[in-house]
Amino acid sequence: MNDKEAVDMMQRCLYEIRSLRAQIEHLSPAAEAYCVLRDVVRMAAPANRGVAPGENITWTLEKRIRELEPKPKAEPEADG
Repeated sequence: MNDKEAVDMMQRCLYEIRSLRAQIEHLSPAAEAYCVLRDVVRMAAPANRGVAPGENITWTLEKRIRELEPKPKAEPEADG
């Protein structure tokens, strides 16, 4: 990578970092308000006791991947 490519890449990274920081600054008050409202609703709403948690889709996908991946073949044992 030459110097111009490195500078271009660093400038794109700098722009992205500044953009993300601005988004965080803009969204932080909304996120805080959401957390407060969520807590108020949880306190005001009756507890849903006895409700099972939803399916853990990541666990299910990982399990199915393991099941469908080809199994390594066992190497024949060497007599000797």
